[in-house]
Amino acid sequence: MAGSKYTAPDRDRRRKVLRKLLQDATTAQKTEQLHSVLEEQFGPYSIRTTRRDLVAMAGRPGLVKQADKGPNAKSLLWTEGRGGVDLTLSPMECMTLTAIFQHADRFGFRSDTEDLAKLREYASTELWKKAHRDLVAEGRITTGTRFTVLKPGVYKEEHLRIIQEALIDGSSSLDIVYRPRDAGAAEQCWYRLKPLALSYQDSNIYLTALVHQEQWPEGQKPLADAPRGKYSSNGPGKTCALMLHRMLDVKTCWENIPELVAHDLRSVEVQKDLMTIHSDGPIDIELRLSVNLHNRLSENPLAEGQVITPSTEGWMLKCQVDDTQGLRLFLLSNAGDIQVVAPRHLRDHVRGVLRQALEIYDSKL
Repeated sequence: MAGSKYTAPDRDRRRKVLRKLLQDATTAQKTEQLHSVLEEQFGPYSIRTTRRDLVAMAGRPGLVKQADKGPNAKSLLWTEGRGGVDLTLSPMECMTLTAIFQHADRFGFRSDTEDLAKLREYASTELWKKAHRDLVAEGRITTGTRFTVLKPGVYKEEHLRIIQEALIDGSSSLDIVYRPRDAGAAEQCWYRLKPLALSYQDSNIYLTALVHQEQWPEGQKPLADAPRGKYSSNGPGKTCALMLHRMLDVKTCWENIPELVAHDLRSVEVQKDLMTIHSDGPIDIELRLSVNLHNRLSENPLAEGQVITPSTEGWMLKCQVDDTQGLRLFLLSNAGDIQVVAPRHLRDHVRGVLRQALEIYDSKL
């Protein structure tokens, strides 16, 4: 064919089609077979281009090549490896996706399922092919945190898969054998519940669910006025948040449990089971800051709409923010650079915790 008359389609389109062909193929494919299909779609062009594409795609994990062992073997056979993903991302998007995976790993996401492994390998491979150096292998794309991150609780992958399938199905309920905490002598209990949401939080995975039934060992059911929530259910007819690593057994159940009408999973009532929240909404807070914290909070605000003004003793910060466990931990971890001026109850809380800490450190070892 005349080289000036026909031109190959652009590289991204060619390789996207090649990946798709290999994903759909049940056996290894010859170069000639693949090129023939490409010509049917794009028109005639040189098979040398297809060979170059396949060789380049096999330069990293994602495409496997092997010699044809037939009697007249002259071709290579190609099959999809772990890196095959039917999409096209720019180098910048691959950098962002790589960072997201790294950050997720740190906080307990398990990205070793087949689909995520393909996506992760695809991003790494595309970035390697288009950058002048291996940015991922050389540690030039990293994420981090200044805070100590606890190791995730150990859970069974099969339990997570069953819960995810039930959420996708929408009509399934779950029977769960659970290891409660702060529930007296009870070492385990049983729930039939409607799964509502998954929350990945502080290295653990939580299932928010509507409890339909529950069973406790004889004589160990919590009293009606006993505190419930977070480490066990809130009782039948109520929502709760259960830790995945405390689930001893998870099974799908045939019973279709209807959801509560006008139920908002983002409401404070539901979120209180996932984290400690001390207010029903944002509170007005006033803080006195050292120069060090003024610099930090000027660049990384504590909340939207915060106002910082100079004072005779440093800087004053005013804003509205939810009174959560996270806020209180932030104030305590920076206690040497922050003084809570208002509200009074929050000031008293910080002072009380600091006084208790001093008593501990003043005691003899």
